[in-house]
Parts: sequence; structure tokens; C-alpha cells
Amino acid sequence: MSKSIKNILKLALVFGIGFVFLYFVFEDVDWDAQLNKMLNAHLGWLSFGIGLSVVSHWLRAYRANLLYKAIGYQVSHSNSFMAVIVGYMFNYFIPRAGEVSRCASLLKTSQLPIDKSLGTVVTERIVDLLMLVLVLALIFLLQFEIIWNFISAYTPHSNEGFSNIQLVGISAALIVLVVLVFKWKQVVSSKPIQKLMALLQGFKEGVTSIFKLEQPVLFLILSLAIWAGYILMMYFCLFALEATSQLSFIDCLTVFAIGTIGVVLPAPGAGAGTYHFFVTQALLLFSVPKADGLAYATLVHGSQMILLIVLGLVASIVIMVQKRKHEDVHDKA
Repeated sequence: MSKSIKNILKLALVFGIGFVFLYFVFEDVDWDAQLNKMLNAHLGWLSFGIGLSVVSHWLRAYRANLLYKAIGYQVSHSNSFMAVIVGYMFNYFIPRAGEVSRCASLLKTSQLPIDKSLGTVVTERIVDLLMLVLVLALIFLLQFEIIWNFISAYTPHSNEGFSNIQLVGISAALIVLVVLVFKWKQVVSSKPIQKLMALLQGFKEGVTSIFKLEQPVLFLILSLAIWAGYILMMYFCLFALEATSQLSFIDCLTVFAIGTIGVVLPAPGAGAGTYHFFVTQALLLFSVPKADGLAYATLVHGSQMILLIVLGLVASIVIMVQKRKHEDVHDKA
């Protein structure tokens, strides 16, 4: 099977997941009532909440600059912020394409090699994963019963042993391991592996940038502030609808944690369908009707999508203009 066909199949699977969730969530929706709920939403609270998410993106760009500086590259905060926004924009069109487009933007504006910037992105993702684990641990302590009931409801239970697919995977891994052990020198000395090793060296430099930070405390504070911004965004957006305005901040933490599952799952539109499903199900735990929960999820996801696409398009134009000016100066020199 060719690489292009595999990529097409992967995209088909991702879009299929999104469409299944979208159909499941919206199949029995009263569109007139749903539209009326959203049109009557308090735009002030919604705008304030979405504005906090932009502040979090700004802080993310500032935090990224600490990693770039650690590997010897000076990137202006405006260029770092535009790269972050462009990355978020591309995620709405091509799942998981944001990281690559973000690194490509930095290459154009700041001459930061993609392999090194991609390494810093991986470092950020690791830190963000740790932050998410901390949030989940906190929620488990505060609302253990609610979270556990939710997990139990959506986790398949089986007493069977390994499936055929699992056995095939384990066998393939053992075969690869045996080949590597007995043909190690030939594998390492091959040209493709040598090229890969050179690429990974730059990638490694980016990943290990966290150990070279000049201001590790500031990096930690920014990481906490980024996630606080995301949580507060969802909290203040709750006040946009009457049905969700009664939820407490602790309730919001639970909705945030469950909603994050929808963002992590591979789906088009940066969680379109999956985010709506999990947020709606989370709000049902607090007696928010499905229609109101869906209206809330649609408002939050849709508002962010429109804003980030607009900002991303503006940032893309600015980046292209900057690149053109740089090329003109280089040609004249």
C-alpha cells in the first residue's frame, strides 16, 4: 500500500469519527429551538471567556520563546504568537497539522529550523500533558464519584484475553526486535538511518531545551497560567446561557476535563463532534438538558473556531509579507 493511500485512509478515518459524533449529537436536534438558545446567549460573557483563551495563546507563545532562547534562537514575541495562531487555524482544516504549520511559520519569520522547533513543540506537549494530569487528579479528588461513573459508563468491559489484532501486533514487534538485535550494525550504517539520525539530532536539541532554560520558574508559572486561562474560559462561558449559569467552578473543572477528551480524540475541525458530544454528556451529569449542553458546546467551539480562523488568516498574510520583504532585502544584498 502506497504512502498516499495510507494518508487518505487516515484522513478518511479521522473525518469518519467526526461525522459519526456529529450525527449522533445533532440527529434529533430541534434546530429552531437550538438557534434561539444561541441567539439569546449573553455575548458579553461569551466574548470575555473566548478573550481569555486568546490570552492563553499569547502566554503559550511567550512560554515557547523561553524554549527557543534555550537552544540559541531569538524569536520576537509577535512572530511566536502568529506561529501559534496559524497552528491552531490549520488544526481546524487538517487534523494534527497545527504543529508542522507552526514550525513552518517560525522558519519563514525567524529562520528557526523545523526539526529544532518541532522538538520544542514536543516538549510543550509533554508539559501540557503533565498539567492535564494534575487537573484530572484534582478533579478526581473533588468529584471522584461523578468522574468514575462517567468513565464506567463509556468504558467497554471485557474478560477476554488478547484479541487477534493484539496478538498480531505483539508478534510483529517481536520480529522487529529480533531483526534489530542480529542486524544492528547493518541497520545503523544504512543511508536512510543516517539521514534520520541527523534529523533526530536537531529534534533532540529542541526536546531537551527545557533542561537549558534560563528562567525555569517563569516557565512553570506560564504553564500554570495557560491552563488556568483555558479553564476560566469555559467557566465564564457558562454564564452565557441561563441553563449553565448555575454551575460552580468545581463543576466546570469536571466539564473541562471530560471535554478535553473530545479535543484529544482525532476529529476534523479541532474536535468538531467529539468536543460537542463529551461536553454535552458532562453537562448532563449536572442536570443540564442535552439541548442546552449542546448549545453551550456549539457556542464555545464555534466562537473559538471563527476567531482563530480569522486571526490565523491575518497572521498568515503578515507572515507572507514579512517573508517577501526578507527575500527582497536578501536579493538586493
